[in-house]
Amino acid sequence: MSCCTEQQHEENMDAIDELIDFGLNTAYDDLPAEVVERTRMAILDTLGAMLAGTRGEGVDMLSDLVHEWGGSGQATLVTTGQRMPMHNAALLNATAARAWDLDDVHEQNTCHVFASIVPALLAVAEARGPVSGKDALASAAIAAETVCRLSSAPRASFSETGSSLTYQCAQYAVALMAACLLKLTRTETRHALGIAHAKLSGNQQGFLAGAMTVRLMQGVSAESGIVSALMAEKGLTGSTEILEGKFGYFHVHHHERYERADIVDSLGTRWELLQTSIKPASPCCKYTHAPIAAAIEARQTVGDTDSVEKLCIRVTNREVHDLVCLPRERKWNPDTLTAAQFSLPFTVAHAFIYGRVDLASFQSEGRTDPAVKAFMRRIEIDTDFQQQGDSRGTFPMPGHVTVHLKGGGEKTAEVTYVKGHPKNPMAMEEVAEKFHACTEFAGLARDRSEQIAQKIMEMHTLPDVGQLMVLCSGMTTAEHPQ
Repeated sequence: MSCCTEQQHEENMDAIDELIDFGLNTAYDDLPAEVVERTRMAILDTLGAMLAGTRGEGVDMLSDLVHEWGGSGQATLVTTGQRMPMHNAALLNATAARAWDLDDVHEQNTCHVFASIVPALLAVAEARGPVSGKDALASAAIAAETVCRLSSAPRASFSETGSSLTYQCAQYAVALMAACLLKLTRTETRHALGIAHAKLSGNQQGFLAGAMTVRLMQGVSAESGIVSALMAEKGLTGSTEILEGKFGYFHVHHHERYERADIVDSLGTRWELLQTSIKPASPCCKYTHAPIAAAIEARQTVGDTDSVEKLCIRVTNREVHDLVCLPRERKWNPDTLTAAQFSLPFTVAHAFIYGRVDLASFQSEGRTDPAVKAFMRRIEIDTDFQQQGDSRGTFPMPGHVTVHLKGGGEKTAEVTYVKGHPKNPMAMEEVAEKFHACTEFAGLARDRSEQIAQKIMEMHTLPDVGQLMVLCSGMTTAEHPQ
């Protein structure tokens, strides 16, 4: 592990400088074809999650609040099609993108990647565009790589620090992306990131409480990153030594336990964003997906649920256990949508009984299903953290379930790479299928859904990506308030 030395302090050699150079000097033509394609998939996937999120818990309340604030009509709210200040549009739209936890993740880094980036990108593009499709793809890829690099470096577990890599890394990444889109100078870009550092927030407490902040902070990261860049554009200044200084990110939030090389080595030639997973259409914590798949597989070998004495789930990562098994009283009796989405017992019980976990599973009827509640009492967690030691765990954690039968005997199943993982990837057609399922849930007409998907397929040819939000709002250009 490494931390910044006194010599590095004196020479102003903070790792943030290499990320800034990467952001300001990387263009569409510098992107490998696989990075372009993965970014295109992520944009389509995130738009689907955002549209589904218009029916997500708390999103309507936040939409009302943003309307109450009012302000200049710069960027479109996905909920109503009205135009509001760009940072407030990003706040609402990124919250919607996380509302059902359908967005992509970097599993090893325990970090969501594109949910703050795409709404922020489109908000800035609407307000200060035009932004071409090529520039949008490059900006999104730069921001996503920044999230992935920053989230790969810490060695302390979030179970120890309480820090959320998802929200914190996104705030830096959006600030860098917005600075690039606003064409700030290198000095101004550095100030934007310094301001983002001063504004930094995001922790794990909302997961323990089953609170709406789990999705809301995704929006706050997008909002804060944009505001940081706008402040720097006006001449306001931020700190230096943002990541490695005495009170830099890795000192304050990660106990100085981090690996600098994971941030800077082969930056621009080795793309960590290619290691992100696109989720199947199961709107719950990614940690539950492999156990869900294993439970569905095990169920196929069991006659009926009445024959089951108990179902044991092996958990080998402390992060998984702490996030989706604690506190026990809430995870075995989830009393909110968020608590259900981050409950291993609930998701596995639903999967075992019905052979699926989808959006319907988390509606009020699904969350209060008596059969699921009864079966949860038969679920036990078998923990083994010996191999993990004091470090962050290895992901994805295999989903391993053992079904113990009342008459004796047992059935086991194990699944490691769920569909969408880089080692079991989705094709663009499969991402589009998920996208259409999300837009159908949102109530968007199929022809409009097809239009959006087609625009993303040919995104590199678009002269102005800001127009995507008109399509996502369900309005025509004539109806859309300018």
